[in-house]
Amino acid sequence: MSELLKNAFTGGNLIPTVLLILVVLYWIVVIIGVLDFDFLDFDFDVGDTSGPFYALLAFLKVGEIPFMFVFSILILNFWIIAMLMYYLPISPGGTVNTILLLPTMILSIFITKFECIPLKAMLKNSSIHSNREIETIVIGQFCTLKCDVENGRLGQAEIKREGEGATLIINVKPEFDGVAFHKDEVAYVYRKDTIKDIYYIVKIEGVLS
Repeated sequence: MSELLKNAFTGGNLIPTVLLILVVLYWIVVIIGVLDFDFLDFDFDVGDTSGPFYALLAFLKVGEIPFMFVFSILILNFWIIAMLMYYLPISPGGTVNTILLLPTMILSIFITKFECIPLKAMLKNSSIHSNREIETIVIGQFCTLKCDVENGRLGQAEIKREGEGATLIINVKPEFDGVAFHKDEVAYVYRKDTIKDIYYIVKIEGVLS
């Protein structure tokens, strides 16, 4: 155990170790209620692969699986493989060890990809029934944008449920090209893309007129 700790905090191994510590701290504060689960989550259009970062997120199924789930699994894999390099005939935490962290991260990405396949299926099956109930509540309601939504990009909006004191957060896109929505603007939920789990919104002027 002492050798593992020594190896974890030696040289380049500090990189995966610090990342793992940050992930553990994140889940601790989420569990005790200091932060919301989606505190570090962000809007991501699963169809957007215009850059290497977004391509990586799409490869790892971020958007279908919460970002922090995927990131936590990735960092845990990264740390485990980095620690297993202790058994290679190289200096623990040395220059060669540090250089090997790059292919280690690449290997971790592919491992995470396959580990997320059953996770995606579990999350999808557990949410089918609840999604159908939510869909009947959401369509035809007014929502408030939580961010700017324009140029066909994905955003988020909230719907306040009267009498329940709770809000629903939904992924939204403009129904029509060239239409922009701004943060805190009220829009009308027109329809849902059940495949992408995205609600399409329109301006309330067209609904109320």
